[in-house]
Amino acid sequence: MASLSYHEILTILIASVVAVSVAAAYQECSNQKSVKDYCSVTSFPDLCYNSLVPKIGSGITQPQEIYNQSAELALAEVSKASLGFAVDGTLQQLIVGKTSNRSALQALEICRVLFSLALDNINTSLSWSDVTIPENRDGIRTWLGAADADLETCQDGFNDFSYEIRDLIAENLKNSTEYIINSIDIITEIDRCASSTMEGNKNCYKGDHNPYCMSIKGRRLLQAAGPNVANSDVVMAKGGSGN
Repeated sequence: MASLSYHEILTILIASVVAVSVAAAYQECSNQKSVKDYCSVTSFPDLCYNSLVPKIGSGITQPQEIYNQSAELALAEVSKASLGFAVDGTLQQLIVGKTSNRSALQALEICRVLFSLALDNINTSLSWSDVTIPENRDGIRTWLGAADADLETCQDGFNDFSYEIRDLIAENLKNSTEYIINSIDIITEIDRCASSTMEGNKNCYKGDHNPYCMSIKGRRLLQAAGPNVANSDVVMAKGGSGN
């Protein structure tokens, strides 16, 4: 039988309290924010509010639900926009009618590949299904940022063409880009809210078990347990079973 040291016991306790604190921070945010609150911090608040309210209402909403719905809207809009870039699609016909430059068709082909990547990236962001986990929120921002970059690269491929063609491309990408950016803003706000509740110290999310980066509730739990831990005689079997 091997006794755990006080520091080992404290480390285990702190890790448990940090996990409780992160969950509590997320829950506190989810209990006080409405669709309007989330949409007010997005880059395109009217688009955000008018598209989300018909789906989830205007009241208090869970962060998971508002993110999922926002990303689903972005996915649908990108999918819709991709149709215009299809072979012999409406956009291709318009561009061919405005220029004889064969590189325009090459740029459209590149855009078709980039649209496919953007759709994959948004779908991947939706696969990170639990936004209560800080690392998932980081992953979601990464994949949505990649989708936004895909569409930006598509648009950049037409920089050497006429203003008329560039405006045509920009107009076809406008809604897709705005929905993606709003989704990024929403997941950033979810993270900001949770981080703020955790006193804004992101080290809490990266394995730093400093009790000062916990929520007030978490610190009180640790303080309450501290004296008991200090006086405990915890014994663990060599196999780690605790028996």
